[in-house]
Amino acid sequence: MRGVAAIVAGLALLGDAHAADLSEMVRDLNVIQNRMVTGDGMARDQAARQFDLIEKTIAAVEPDEWGTERIQRAVIIYLLCGGAPAGLREIHEAEFDAGKLGPLLGASIEYAEGRDGGVPKPILDIDARHLSPMLGGHLALVQGSALTGENNARAIELFDLARLFMPGSLVEEAALRREIAILDPVREVGKVSLLSARYVSKYSASPYAPNFWDVLRRATIADPNFLPRAPQFEPIFGKGPSGERAAFYLTVSRLEILAGDFDQARRTLDKAAQAATHPSTVKKIALYRGLLAALMQDGGAPALTAEEIARLDKQDSALFGIASSVTTGLAARAQPPATPTEDSYEMAATVRQAIAKSDELLKRADPK
Repeated sequence: MRGVAAIVAGLALLGDAHAADLSEMVRDLNVIQNRMVTGDGMARDQAARQFDLIEKTIAAVEPDEWGTERIQRAVIIYLLCGGAPAGLREIHEAEFDAGKLGPLLGASIEYAEGRDGGVPKPILDIDARHLSPMLGGHLALVQGSALTGENNARAIELFDLARLFMPGSLVEEAALRREIAILDPVREVGKVSLLSARYVSKYSASPYAPNFWDVLRRATIADPNFLPRAPQFEPIFGKGPSGERAAFYLTVSRLEILAGDFDQARRTLDKAAQAATHPSTVKKIALYRGLLAALMQDGGAPALTAEEIARLDKQDSALFGIASSVTTGLAARAQPPATPTEDSYEMAATVRQAIAKSDELLKRADPK
């Protein structure tokens, strides 16, 4: 009880900070956070100051006010969106918060304290649909995040609910990123592209946007079977940072080369060149153009040193091997048969597998 008395005594030190302002302060905090994810560079510092102000104001709440739904709802939202639980444990244990939302407040305090590193069961048991939009949105986001990996179907439902409750907010921004990460990118390609388009149109300036692009790359260009879906995502990557645009077009061009669509791959590489700013990206474009020229019989495969070949990533190394094999196969067709030697048999063994894999490309490059 001494801790509670100390909290109540803080009233005299807070000047014009009154408990009656708490709900408005929490709403203001959400407004500031919403500005932050839509690109307001000053909002992050303002949010930090608002968190501090709310924490001080909570200390000014009279014991008999803790049973009111207005106070409880404001404090729960504050905790679910990242607020510190300082001093609230004593209030909860003193049972000053016995009211309609008292159990949820107690669970939210436990959640903010990070006990057991998870989400308390009472938070998961509450139906967010029956709460106010702001509280329901924050709760649905926390619930969906807790169920991710355990029950993705339910998590997706909760992320959808969070977005419905709080469009244009930090809650929607986070729900979009987390939902895209667990959707099936093939079976639910339409929803993935729809949610990604929403994110890019609304939150491309968010400080969390790099996380979104990481999620989107894993759902799209990281898939070796992505090519048929590429047209749906080109407008989305087209609105992204230059590095993301270049990565998209480079990946698509590689897949088009492997599919034998050489003319389209050349056009896609031109788009990649327009977006490329990093020297390593420019160098990779040059490599792809050289490999493409070799496959189109406009020249031999690029001459790379052993060190340069060793630095190629897995996909580029495979593409280089295929292009080299095709070039070798075309050259062999143009030469009269030679008398087999032990060396020639050994050399054939080293390229046979790559040539077998590139047989379709060889036919496309030399249809005779």
